[in-house]
Amino acid sequence: ISLFLKAIYFMNLIGLLCGQIYVSRKQSRGDYQCKSITVIIKDEVWEESVVKVPGKDVEKMVLLYPYFNGHYNQDGSSHDGRPVYVEQNKFDGTEFSTTSPDPVHIRVKVPARIKYCKSIRAWVFTHEYIRKSNSTRDDSDCPWLLRSEETDVFDIEEVQGPWQIWAGVIGRTDGCILSLFFGYPDVSPSFS
Repeated sequence: ISLFLKAIYFMNLIGLLCGQIYVSRKQSRGDYQCKSITVIIKDEVWEESVVKVPGKDVEKMVLLYPYFNGHYNQDGSSHDGRPVYVEQNKFDGTEFSTTSPDPVHIRVKVPARIKYCKSIRAWVFTHEYIRKSNSTRDDSDCPWLLRSEETDVFDIEEVQGPWQIWAGVIGRTDGCILSLFFGYPDVSPSFS
């Protein structure tokens, strides 16, 4: 009988380990994370943002942060071991086109991104063309426009506390600057 009990105990142990390995692998692939977020940035304005479009000189422009409100989906890439969320087309929720019907007069829209930056230990909102200064050393790999408080959380859903916003200087409002609404793998956003 003791051999039978040992065999049952061993089979239970193998079953539990297989289950743990299965769940751990799916978790490391991001199968249990939300696949999309809806971003709502309050009415914040940066009067003299620095915009550098390839092939053009640096321009100072007014940046209306609510312009970036909308849906952001995981694109399958990661940065510092965490998923990257990419801005989607506001009209139909699809990815932005990578080609232009008239490249001379119509620029291709470059989406904003939300990613984690290990160097500053924060989730950040970035845009490829927008920088805080003319300097080429603008925050190395994390030229953030909005950032969460310092955190090590893997999932953006777990980010706590207020976000900081760059508007010429680091600002923080009393209320919420950034609202995130989460979508899960089995739930598709509706654009009707």
